[in-house]
Amino acid sequence: LFFSFSIGMPSASLLVHLLLALLIHFTSGETEVKFSGQTEFVVNETSTTVIRLVIERTGKPANITAIVSIDGEDTGDFFDTYAAAFIPDTETNRTVYISVCDDDLPEADETFTFYLTLPKPSARIKLGSPKSVTVTILSNDNAFGIISFNMSALITVNEPRGRNEFVPLTLIRERGTYGTVIVTFEVKDGPNPPEEDFSPARGNITFTPGRSVLIYNLTVLDDQIPENDELFVVRLRSVEGGAEINSTRSSVQIIIKKNDSPVRFVQSAYMVPEEVGVVTIQVTRGKDVSGKLIGPDEDEVSVSYAIITGDSTAHAQLNVDFLDLQPNTTIVFPPLVHETYLRFKILDDAIPEIAETFQIMLLKDTLQGDAVLVNPSVVHVTIQPNDKPHGVLSINSILFARTVVIDEDQISRFDGITIVRNGGTHGNVSVTWVIIRNSSDPSPVTADLIPDTGEICFDQGEMLVTLPLDIIDDDLPEEAEPYILKLLAHTIQGGAEVSEPSELLFYIQDSDDVYGLIKFYPLENQKIESNPTGRFLSLSFARERGTVGDVRLVYTALYIPAGALDPRRAKDGILNVSRRSVLMFPEGKTQDTLNIPIRNDAFLQNGAHFLIQLEKVELVNRIPLIPPVSPRLGEIRNISLKITPDIANGEIGFISNLPIILSEPEDSPATVVSIALHRDGTDGQATVFWSLKPSGPNQNAVTDDDISPFNGSVVFLSGQSDTSINITIKADDIPEMNETVLLTLDRVSVENQILKYGFTTREIIILENDDPGGVFEFSPSSRGPYSIKEGESVELQIVRSRGSLVRQFLRYTVEPRDNNEFYGSTGILEFKPGEREIILTLLTRMDGIPEVTINILLSSSYLLRHISQSLIKI
Repeated sequence: LFFSFSIGMPSASLLVHLLLALLIHFTSGETEVKFSGQTEFVVNETSTTVIRLVIERTGKPANITAIVSIDGEDTGDFFDTYAAAFIPDTETNRTVYISVCDDDLPEADETFTFYLTLPKPSARIKLGSPKSVTVTILSNDNAFGIISFNMSALITVNEPRGRNEFVPLTLIRERGTYGTVIVTFEVKDGPNPPEEDFSPARGNITFTPGRSVLIYNLTVLDDQIPENDELFVVRLRSVEGGAEINSTRSSVQIIIKKNDSPVRFVQSAYMVPEEVGVVTIQVTRGKDVSGKLIGPDEDEVSVSYAIITGDSTAHAQLNVDFLDLQPNTTIVFPPLVHETYLRFKILDDAIPEIAETFQIMLLKDTLQGDAVLVNPSVVHVTIQPNDKPHGVLSINSILFARTVVIDEDQISRFDGITIVRNGGTHGNVSVTWVIIRNSSDPSPVTADLIPDTGEICFDQGEMLVTLPLDIIDDDLPEEAEPYILKLLAHTIQGGAEVSEPSELLFYIQDSDDVYGLIKFYPLENQKIESNPTGRFLSLSFARERGTVGDVRLVYTALYIPAGALDPRRAKDGILNVSRRSVLMFPEGKTQDTLNIPIRNDAFLQNGAHFLIQLEKVELVNRIPLIPPVSPRLGEIRNISLKITPDIANGEIGFISNLPIILSEPEDSPATVVSIALHRDGTDGQATVFWSLKPSGPNQNAVTDDDISPFNGSVVFLSGQSDTSINITIKADDIPEMNETVLLTLDRVSVENQILKYGFTTREIIILENDDPGGVFEFSPSSRGPYSIKEGESVELQIVRSRGSLVRQFLRYTVEPRDNNEFYGSTGILEFKPGEREIILTLLTRMDGIPEVTINILLSSSYLLRHISQSLIKI
């Protein structure tokens, strides 16, 4: 259409022509029906998933009935696969609702297509585009499965010998089996690294699509290490591919039974004289070096041995210098037997000889049974130099490996000094010995030990004699003293000789705490004191017994807040000293008192502690002859001093930090709630200022009409430990959701009182009231009864009164429920926040079956008021 305009006001005829043109434009052409808005939906399978489909009419106004139906068979994924909509000629669109059914069946992603159709095709009305929508329901109900072990929770296996063995792990994939799922496992919690016993110790197990049961072989390794029963745990750690792990069956315990019993000699070397006769060599199985049982012992174990000799004069020869007394070279351990012995006879040939050796070797290749060879598996036997018939006397050389020290406070008799007879042992021999001081001390040796001289006698065949000494316990604090033991060669009797070493330097240890015993003393003097000049820790120490030398005491003083008495919780900034400090005891000083000042600005918490720990005590500017026993600390090395309420500063807070749940009063216009406060430390008066602040998603809805006051203060009088804050909750008739306010303690009026950490805020929740979700009913115009024919539709309006603050779901059904007279006979409607009404269209089916008049009742269920049914007569 073309229009021409002139300057000035339009004429009346021009306006008429314009209106006619517009009327012709809007009333000509066809009527078209199509989907409007969103046409692709991706949703979860829940009982509250409702899909809104908007059907729009364009073109010439007309009364239109349309049907939305699913493509294909009804799979049970929706409450109803049909929905009907009636668009009157006065409106342009209608909304239908498709409700998802939560069916508890494992399913992968599923995509459905719904088509828009017209029940009565007409030349004037056609379907536009889009005329279909897609709905994808995401995977649900564990579609990819729940993975767990499907086997005994405890498995016992044997470690194989010379080969590997498999442990079958059976895994099950319950619920769904869609997709590829990869499970990660790990072996842990054993007595040693799992890699030593299993392969692999960690890895992945893959379930292919459709696979519900899988067996994975875990390899047990032959490590040839003696072991008792070992317990390992195989755990399913994580899973990929959408599946989950069943935490109640995610682990299996595997016990590897004790294995590889160790076979070994007890010692690796023997030194024997030629006159010994028979030397006995012990062999064990199933014992470690400390003698504890390890490995299996219920079966027989055997091993062969070989004798190894050389050709030089330093090697003993079989059947010349010694004889093998065993009937054969196989050692047998019967069940439960752990020890056996090899015996060899040493031949005394009366020929002067140097030391001669031979070896006995256990042969690994001959080992039979569940056992392994461990060191020592070879033993060296040495026949000592011989044929000095009466022998050579000397102080046992083993005494020179470390300093000989005698502790006067621990023993009264010392048997640690021995004299040895090498070479021959024929006849009785003796030698005189003497002990002298190795210092300038003029007092006799017998003041500290007796005797100071004597004679050592060896009977024929005797090779070792002990020199016993009685130690005088004189109860006098003394420093360490040195002595020398001498064998007097000119006193030898019986034809023997004296050889080096013939002198031994030894010490009597410092005794009777000569450098002091440092301890808290008296215990009742350890305390926290407070006076007008300040607060301090008062600690008293004593140095008991000896007071020789200057002594340095190292200690720590820690302030630990109330709770566990753990030094790791200590807090700095309380004392006017560092954590670690030193106290000196000069020589001769026996007592000292220490006052440690507490900072004036320090906050002492009720129930907190001061922990004083004595760390060490050490000698200063004095070097003893040998490491001293003293100075040392007393038995009580730690004391704790508790801070009581009369010393503590005030700490104020709520008695709980849990939310306070309240209901709006029903029988009265207001109610008062008292919220308790508590103060630890009650010295002095304190004023606590508090405030209320709305919180959460509905904070803007909280007003003075709901709760008051929004700020205030309470007073603790001196000596008072408890009070409360009073809050007024008011009633109204307004629908409301949960309303949350934070009650906060803001500050205290005095500096030496503090707010208790973690107990300064409480959440007050006023529960929803006055039907915030609404009350539902059929509108008066939709309560029927209706009388319709097959192929006709009826529109029902459902309205919501009271609150409309939240999303609500309303289920409706046509009764009797087994009838098939309507499209969209059951479903769920979704009322969004603020939405007050929904129009539902029911379209009767054209089934071609002769029928009498049928009474149909439509009912809905939720928070319904007054009318919840509508009668329809077909």
